[in-house]
Amino acid sequence: MSADRVVELVEVEKINVTDGEGNEVIIEETVLEVIEEGREREDAEVTVELLHDPSHERRHFRIAREATLLEVLDEGAKKLGAHLLPSAEKPLDLLRGVYKDHQVGEPLNLELTLGEFLSQEPRTHHFAVELVLAIRVNTRWRVAPEKEMTPKAILALADLPWQEYSLYRCDGVEPLPPDTPVKLHRGEHFEAQRDGKYGAEGCGADRKG
Repeated sequence: MSADRVVELVEVEKINVTDGEGNEVIIEETVLEVIEEGREREDAEVTVELLHDPSHERRHFRIAREATLLEVLDEGAKKLGAHLLPSAEKPLDLLRGVYKDHQVGEPLNLELTLGEFLSQEPRTHHFAVELVLAIRVNTRWRVAPEKEMTPKAILALADLPWQEYSLYRCDGVEPLPPDTPVKLHRGEHFEAQRDGKYGAEGCGADRKG
């Protein structure tokens, strides 16, 4: 085989989307890689979209195969106009592979390099960035399992006993009602104070600290 022979690697994916008039249509997207036979490219073209985005708006970029999937996640989020929480170095957000017929896989191991991932089957250059419902209680970041949670449940999520702590919005002076669900927003911050107000009736009003 000639060392300068080129090989074209083509991936074609059919995607169901909704047009501006509400009609379901099918589009095809192709990712083309051209490399020399017997030689692996040092970088690769990848496609990213936001998970659960009905428009399936995508961004394409090239990134080194030596880059970790964490770096793919960070760069993909930036291309999509999002930022990772709580940080790009240790995000709670997830990266998933998108496969044939737009099937979304399980969260990927962000320590893998892109090259290692692309050597596995099933193979895809298409990724979905999952922006989780990350909230912060004092300095503790957690992923909320529901869009609405009671302050008691939020404290439990942050491993803080509600009998000892009460929950406040960052700009609030009164504790949130302990059993009234709070609508949560990504990146929202709460303050937990160890004032015992939620547990005052059952545990005694002198529980301070």
